[in-house]
Amino acid sequence: MRKTIEATWREGFLNPDALVAPKVNDLYTRKSTHIVERIQRLLHINQIAIVIGSVIMWALLSAGGLPYTGAIMCVSWSGLVFVRRLVIAKFVPPDSSLDSYHYLKGFQTWLKNRMARSRSLQRHLYPITFIAISIGMVASKGGQQFIHAIVERNPGIWAINGVPVAIIAVVAVTTIVLELLGGVIFDFDVRAYRHVFRKLDEMVAEMEELRR
Repeated sequence: MRKTIEATWREGFLNPDALVAPKVNDLYTRKSTHIVERIQRLLHINQIAIVIGSVIMWALLSAGGLPYTGAIMCVSWSGLVFVRRLVIAKFVPPDSSLDSYHYLKGFQTWLKNRMARSRSLQRHLYPITFIAISIGMVASKGGQQFIHAIVERNPGIWAINGVPVAIIAVVAVTTIVLELLGGVIFDFDVRAYRHVFRKLDEMVAEMEELRR
């Protein structure tokens, strides 16, 4: 029975003249449209959240005495959204006369390219964010008091512009590590969307299986 059902399903998917073809193809068309619209909606919400979040962070850091740190973070993360829109083209559906498989396949290729480019861009923002926070903390009143206390207790400590070399070294090493692991951090950031992306891959794989 199962082979019969699979054969019927495959026949309807591949042969437009089959009796079940309209229902099968309509189902795939609706499923394809739904998953594409869902992913595009999630990506759009993500961009809005980044912009709003960066503005809120600027306000919070400014209230905490770190306005320049907040400004750097706001410009950096909001700029990410702007640069994405410049370097990553919007998804343009293929010819409407093509079937749902080619529609999904085209979107899958576009999505993988978009995520790869976003990864290459966003990975650099993690070390930039860390440097901005570090500079802000060092320049803050509390940071200056902390550094002054360290220098007083260790009068022979090496310092550059009043900042102990040890602190500069820690910031530098951490920045390098964040730069090297930026891609991994990005992958962790987008984990919330993985289940939706997986559904897209499963649908494409299912269609490819039927086409064999």
